[in-house]
Amino acid sequence: MILAVDIGTSSIKGAIISPEGYAFAYHKVHLFPEDRNYPGEGYAGSWKSGFIEIASILRRQDISAVVISGNGPTIVPLGKEGEILHTPLMWMGRENSSLEGTHSFYLPKINWLKENCPSVYEATDVFLTTSSYITWLLTGEKAVVSAHDEFDRYIWSGQDIEKYHMKESRFPPIVTMGAVIGKISSAGSSLTGLPAGVPVVGGGVDFMVSLIGTGVVRPGRTCDRAGTSEGINFCSDKPVPDTRLRTLPHAVEGLYNVSGILSSTGSLFEWYRRITGQENYGYAETLSAIKSVAAGSGTPMFFPGLKDGGLWEFSNGMAVGLEAYQGRNELGRAVMESIGYAVRRAVELFEENDCPIGELRVSGGQGKNVIWNQIKADITGCSILVPEVEDAELLGGACLASAALGRFDNFLEASDELVRIKKIFYPDKKEEAVYREEYEKYKAVSEEAKKFLRNIEEMKGSF
Repeated sequence: MILAVDIGTSSIKGAIISPEGYAFAYHKVHLFPEDRNYPGEGYAGSWKSGFIEIASILRRQDISAVVISGNGPTIVPLGKEGEILHTPLMWMGRENSSLEGTHSFYLPKINWLKENCPSVYEATDVFLTTSSYITWLLTGEKAVVSAHDEFDRYIWSGQDIEKYHMKESRFPPIVTMGAVIGKISSAGSSLTGLPAGVPVVGGGVDFMVSLIGTGVVRPGRTCDRAGTSEGINFCSDKPVPDTRLRTLPHAVEGLYNVSGILSSTGSLFEWYRRITGQENYGYAETLSAIKSVAAGSGTPMFFPGLKDGGLWEFSNGMAVGLEAYQGRNELGRAVMESIGYAVRRAVELFEENDCPIGELRVSGGQGKNVIWNQIKADITGCSILVPEVEDAELLGGACLASAALGRFDNFLEASDELVRIKKIFYPDKKEEAVYREEYEKYKAVSEEAKKFLRNIEEMKGSF
């Protein structure tokens, strides 16, 4: 049995994965980084307590490996005694100071710390990432995880470290995802209750692991990974030069992960739930109410923000066409359609770059949501495929650990064997036709909306 754990932005999830790839024990812990129980530690304290809770609930004596993945690029500065010197610099934070001609996603955050908190930077013994902080607690080993050599420069390289005028001794070695970083130490066992001596496998960055866990390891397959943010990830046999899309090396050497980033679709939906007093409602309940409003009704329209190339960032948004008879369900339909239209725009960008998408393999909580999967299929015209294990990071981690234990020759073979599709949502022809027409209207109006929003932004700056 494998204990797979993934540290997200708003929650930490864990599951016991069987050798056949089924999750039959699962636990999720919501993260509260502002909790006063973790002064100075922020998210890291929440990660630690969350992992301990998961380990205590899912603890078994027959666990053969533990694998951990996590959000990134996030940095945790540790002192010589292992103390956290500064709250983690999170992937979505604005603490960045990059140098032209460098590639690392992590060094700009460390450079920000060097420039703005020099005493913390000088006192730092080692910089760790989200998942490597927990693996260090378990094993005492300090290492960060990369997909393979081609991806290392996006973590950090000696050349880039030198350009930033930093000490290379503060940076732990890079190991390949799926490598055994160490074994649970006696201290790690005392902390978590997990058996000492169990190997701990490096999972690394969550989005890479999710590609493995959805089976998006063959050219032409696409994963729609959603949480606080959302990414449409296309497996390609060649890089794509379009700057509106991001091309990085894939988890599979020789392939590329081309992604369209929708930076805040999840946070937009949570904002809607919060302002309409539905924080404590189940997602199915919220979406059932939204579904009572006719698809593509056209009013109101919701525009999340100013970003060009696709309405992918929730900032300076606005709703237009509001009427006195409308309530939270009408607003909710507009918000959900704006998210769906952003996904459809991403699909269009891929198609413009000879990356045709006919189906989306979803991961995360959206995989459990029947209503939203059908709406997304209708808006995008794509079939929505739901894997047996919706939390792709957990199954992807189990694929890595299974290969590390020798059950498969490599994680690609493990992914082919263990990823199963349990449900497919096909576009409803009638609803798809409605959305095809409404989407074109939405695109046309969005250009005018962005002009208006820019004028408002300029006005705000003059007050």
